[in-house]
Amino acid sequence: MLPEKLGLISLNGQSFGLKRTRHLIAIAFCTLALLGCNATMQSVAAGHALALPSNLPSASIGKAYRAVLSVNGGRAPYHFAVSQGTLPSGLALNAHTGNIAGIPTQAGTFELSISVSDAVLGAFGIHRYTMAIDSCDSCARVEITPATPTTASGGKIKFSATVSNVSNPAVTWWASAGTISDDGLFTAPVAKAARTQTVTVRATSVAQPLAQASTVIAVGSADLTLATSSIPAATSGSPYSTSLVATGGQAPYQWALVSGSLPAGLQLDASSGGLTGATSHAGSFTFGVRVTDAAARTAQQSLTLLVSSSDAGCGPPKYNCSRSDLLLAKVLSPIPDMGNLSGAGRVAADPSFGSRVARVTDATTNPGFLNRGYAAGEGGSADANIFNIDSTLLFVQDTGSWMIPMAFDPASMRAERLYSSSYPADGGLKIEANGAWSLRDANVLYTFDRLAPTLNKYDFSDRTTPPQSTPVFDFSSGSHCLPSGFHVTWSSVGGGSSDDTVFAVAYSNHGGQGSGVYAVAYKAGQGCTLYNTQTGQVTGDWGVQGSVTAPDRFTIHNVKLSKDGNWLVIVNTTCFAGKCEGPFFWQVGTTTVTDCAKHYCSGHWTEGHSTWINAGGSPQMGQYESRSFSAPLAPRPLISQFPVGLRVPFDQHASWNNVDPADSYPFFSTTWSSNMSAGVPWYNEILGISPLDGTVWRFAHTYITTASHRFSTKYAIGAVSQDGRFFAFSSDWMGTLGSESGSAGCTVSKDCRGDVFVVELK
Repeated sequence: MLPEKLGLISLNGQSFGLKRTRHLIAIAFCTLALLGCNATMQSVAAGHALALPSNLPSASIGKAYRAVLSVNGGRAPYHFAVSQGTLPSGLALNAHTGNIAGIPTQAGTFELSISVSDAVLGAFGIHRYTMAIDSCDSCARVEITPATPTTASGGKIKFSATVSNVSNPAVTWWASAGTISDDGLFTAPVAKAARTQTVTVRATSVAQPLAQASTVIAVGSADLTLATSSIPAATSGSPYSTSLVATGGQAPYQWALVSGSLPAGLQLDASSGGLTGATSHAGSFTFGVRVTDAAARTAQQSLTLLVSSSDAGCGPPKYNCSRSDLLLAKVLSPIPDMGNLSGAGRVAADPSFGSRVARVTDATTNPGFLNRGYAAGEGGSADANIFNIDSTLLFVQDTGSWMIPMAFDPASMRAERLYSSSYPADGGLKIEANGAWSLRDANVLYTFDRLAPTLNKYDFSDRTTPPQSTPVFDFSSGSHCLPSGFHVTWSSVGGGSSDDTVFAVAYSNHGGQGSGVYAVAYKAGQGCTLYNTQTGQVTGDWGVQGSVTAPDRFTIHNVKLSKDGNWLVIVNTTCFAGKCEGPFFWQVGTTTVTDCAKHYCSGHWTEGHSTWINAGGSPQMGQYESRSFSAPLAPRPLISQFPVGLRVPFDQHASWNNVDPADSYPFFSTTWSSNMSAGVPWYNEILGISPLDGTVWRFAHTYITTASHRFSTKYAIGAVSQDGRFFAFSSDWMGTLGSESGSAGCTVSKDCRGDVFVVELK
């Protein structure tokens, strides 16, 4: 959130006073964080409309490009900004003149929104563009082999580069660490610690320097280490699979059992280190393993396998077979291979946790255009309800903010686009809306239209014929809700209640995120209730009407509805009156509004039926607090044991779609820390937390680089399924998924694609 008391706001190097803050706040959020920004064809501010050109000229790689954004309306000087998405690599927007110029270096189809505002009249406009960059058949193309290399500390790899479309095949080589010769012989740096580091190698065409290709190398320690210090528990009578992992040394490795014994039915593979099979014997089994590398160096480790009886409960709501220790779980090299540009459908086990992880999307998920990645959520929100009630359907979101419904097989963990035969050009159904799956009907998806204030639903009972959108409620259809003909420029989906009777959303009709003042809720059979956060008035078809109890007046950043449908959590942006120390809790259909000021109410949060959970960071970094919606000033810290060394930077995004009426089931969180070398448990992992006793279960690494240019991918934004069996999350998988441009290599923080992965929760 931005500061509540704001004298100046800086955007693209420019500073603006409070007079313009409400018009630019959405642009700032979209540009800096990409949090739930919804672009529309036109927006209106202060009664003045600014119109931008309807199209942008196409462009080609390697050729100079220039386009001028003319403005109709308002009064110069204007200010321009890319409010959603990004311009193709090589192009830049001049914030003062509206010129887009440069030399494109990336082919594909790019979706983005450009905003314009003026300082004289306070007018505002926004337009969504689809920009095509031709591949330039005459331009050079560079490919590097090997594409996903690994080596030990001080090791060597011979790279080769193939240059097409030019007569000169020469390239220049560059490495971010270590050395690389003119002919592509890479020598890895000598590791200073027993950990894996990543090195980027890039080849650049001599004939056309704009043509480049890169790859990421995982460099391990020279010392051989048996990195597996603990293994997941097993269940008698059930298949078991985990992998022992060594780092450093020189591959290939050989594995052997040197003491103790495995329970009957389990075997250790001497070549792969895989521990597989099934046993009918319950108990605790301690054994010693040894790994030997190609240079005859050895390392040993003692391990204990706990085999529980079949009724131990290896899944929701208690995860008795998952790790709950505070031991370090390293990201081991090589990481599980999830493919490069293609790989959807691959399933691998996280070697540190034993959990199955499946890749859901890749560069072939949408064949209609060169897609740039996918997110597990909606608008960067971890609260998005992306699974249906039995985990047979889910939706993902592409970089153009389109919802893509998919069928999901819980057994194989494979996902497929719905209605691909009906939409062969796009690969399946796409929905331009925000929404959530029903909490009662496995076939129903509720959506909120981005261009109109309407609640709709899709019924997926028929998997052969694509469903049509069915209107549920129009928030501008009556005099007691939004004004007739209300023009939506931004919305924030609050979600629905567990009985599918109450749905909430926030709207703006004159700007982007941070400009809206309308929080509305629909109740089945009764209509609408509306809270205007600028005037403090509650109106509607049902409930109490009048002025709210809180004196604060503000604009809205986002909203979320409690699962019982009684409370709407509202995060504020610009303050008109009062202290505005939110977030605020509106008891839907009443004038009761309470704030959560000065009681560690910061951080990302999630909501149950009557309980609110947030990561306020008190009294310990990584802490979650629980409090009642009706008594938000009485928090209860949940977690009592934390890893040693946990410190900033550390971020958490929580999800609680599996919540029960008693608010007793675990909620789930992904964590983020850019300090990957610190060696602290919980960093960049998927966790489950009990709201009753604070137990923390650990399920998998997120395998994020922590530096993606996409918000959801950078922070591994994810969501738990309604049945608590799966968790979907966004990841760039340590930069191994290829480039958004379609190249096998990529540069972290610049163009590495992100995709959706699902981990099985047991």
